[in-house]
Amino acid sequence: MPDARLESIVHTAARRIGRVLGWCVIIASPLAVIVGLVVLRQSPPPEAPQSERLIEADEPQGWAEMYVRSWLSANRDDSAGLEAFYPAGMKSTRAVGTQIPVDTSTLSVRSPRPGAWSVMVATDIWVQQPDGKHRAKLVCAEVSLVGNGEGYVATSLPTPVACPHTLAAVELDYPETAELNGPIGQSVHGFLLAYLVGRGELNRYVAPGTNIGAIVPPLYAEAQLLELRTHEPFEPGQAARPLDGTEVHATARTWGYDGLGQVTTIDYALTLVARAGRWEVSRIDPVPLLAGE
Repeated sequence: MPDARLESIVHTAARRIGRVLGWCVIIASPLAVIVGLVVLRQSPPPEAPQSERLIEADEPQGWAEMYVRSWLSANRDDSAGLEAFYPAGMKSTRAVGTQIPVDTSTLSVRSPRPGAWSVMVATDIWVQQPDGKHRAKLVCAEVSLVGNGEGYVATSLPTPVACPHTLAAVELDYPETAELNGPIGQSVHGFLLAYLVGRGELNRYVAPGTNIGAIVPPLYAEAQLLELRTHEPFEPGQAARPLDGTEVHATARTWGYDGLGQVTTIDYALTLVARAGRWEVSRIDPVPLLAGE
């Protein structure tokens, strides 16, 4: 009897211990998952050094651009509000109208330390020549600013610097010449007339489901297709009998005529797809195909 009673006690204790261990596993499982996620979670990448950090668009780029415009506009009769940016001001001896800023754009913004910025601004200006005519010129300048949430002030006048270099011309990957009056050329020309001039139904020239809408109001009074090249080669007559779904990548150079008959030269990189024996534009490519890619 003692042995039987002892065996019963042992079995009862074992069941209780088993239940306790089971609950421990149930309770511990979510904790283990949470701990695992915390341990395995990647640490955020280290921030770039302050001197290399690019500033977000809500920093004083616009203020710097207006300062450069004011600096380039100042003449002997008008300071162009320069003191609003640089309280020390500047006495200009430039004659009125000899230098006219047309447009400005921020190229880079860096913060060497909190509350200080260096902004590189590019400006298109018209500069009067000895013959009295104005010619376009590109000027780049660094602007040094300090400030806080209440405002900014320039530490000095803008400093002219070298503009970024223009790299060598790239080679596009459209080796084949397409006929302007061929099947692809007719579709491209019809598309450009509908898209740029507003002549004809654009839906006739774009593939179904393509999100391309006509420019309103039209940019030009007329469009002339000058050159058409394709990435894909075609055998004679093959482009006139395309299989449905066949794609072709093309680049089109066009003249756009305004209401005065003045011409603007335009380039388009397009992807066309064949459907029901004709070519339709499926996409205006944001970047043309480059040779070697």
